[in-house]
Amino acid sequence: KTDGSPVVKLGDGTPYDLSADGKSVLAVVASTPPQVVIYPTGAGEPRHLDGGGLENVESAQWFPNGDSILICGNEPATATRFYVQDLAGGPPRAVTPPGTNSGKLSPDGKLVLAKGPDAKYSRYSLSGGEPRSIPWLSEFERLICWTADGRSVLVSSDAMIPSRVERVDLETGRRTLFKEIVPPDR
Repeated sequence: KTDGSPVVKLGDGTPYDLSADGKSVLAVVASTPPQVVIYPTGAGEPRHLDGGGLENVESAQWFPNGDSILICGNEPATATRFYVQDLAGGPPRAVTPPGTNSGKLSPDGKLVLAKGPDAKYSRYSLSGGEPRSIPWLSEFERLICWTADGRSVLVSSDAMIPSRVERVDLETGRRTLFKEIVPPDR
């Protein structure tokens, strides 16, 4: 809490996402194999999900409805890709081709914007079909998040000071400055 009360440890692992209702944290515990865990932020027991043979997990995100999660990871001898895991049960199922990573789920939960095997950004539909290239995003930019309307994304280039956070329209490529992050002494 932000009221000055003491910190409460929820559990081990790297936290990746907070559920929309704020009641659960999605975390990955580094182990062999890695464990995807849902920790309650209040009373309750942690829930360990079926890893489905993943040997590595790079990230995990909640779907907007809270019924599923999006995992970026890989199975043995396979490049990273994105998987959807239904929280009602079962192992994760692959939804993007091998070699995809560094992605974010769209606000409506229908698309993943991610770097493909060529290190360029594309939109991948979770219902299938061919990816759609986003040529105005550079492979050197870091994807921060989608905007709430799903029309744009925020990106930054960590290699520059000041770091410019820009809003990029996904249809037109139009860029606008969102925020400039700069240390007090340049």
